[in-house]
Amino acid sequence: MTSEREQKLEAALAQFLKPIKGIPFEVIIKSLCGHTVEKFNPDLTENAALLVTLNNAMRDACLAVHENPIERARPNEVGNDMEPFVVAGLVKNGLTAASPKTKSGLGKATGYPDLLIERQGLPSVYLEVKSYAAATHETTQRSFYLSPSDNPKVTQDACHLLVGFEIERAGNLYQPVAFEVVDLYGLDCDMKAEFNSDNRRVYQSDRVLSKVRL
Repeated sequence: MTSEREQKLEAALAQFLKPIKGIPFEVIIKSLCGHTVEKFNPDLTENAALLVTLNNAMRDACLAVHENPIERARPNEVGNDMEPFVVAGLVKNGLTAASPKTKSGLGKATGYPDLLIERQGLPSVYLEVKSYAAATHETTQRSFYLSPSDNPKVTQDACHLLVGFEIERAGNLYQPVAFEVVDLYGLDCDMKAEFNSDNRRVYQSDRVLSKVRL
């Protein structure tokens, strides 16, 4: 028989598990990281110049991949492989770019955001690298993820941009044919709770029903 306390906990959990929709990206970053997301104003001289440089750098990245196409199972996985080409393109065009250090000062390859672009005498800019197939560009397929972390990579107030590469398949290889640079300020995000466990708990001895080694 379920106790009254258990019933209350079940009811509270049921409410917690309901998806939350339309949370502004900048609110999420402020809550998780304690830093402000600045809106990118392309009318500012320094931002207009940066956008020109970004376009040149991304074009260089695309051309570099054309010379050395990426082999992957799916187009949306190509974003990970595009990252070093993006960094090379940014450096070639006079920008300093690398994976941002975490709050504790450590390097971390995974997690949002992918890159931090530093500009001499000007505010830094975070850049996320993504890829997509043309057929999914206008769909509701989930493509942007942001998870809470005790040691986040966002450590300063800055603009947050994303570059999305349209990827086409050529045999077993992929290469970018277009790209878009977008401002993440104002992006509506959804939250869905997830439960997880680990191998230590999954394979706990009093849970194992059989164990066979070949």
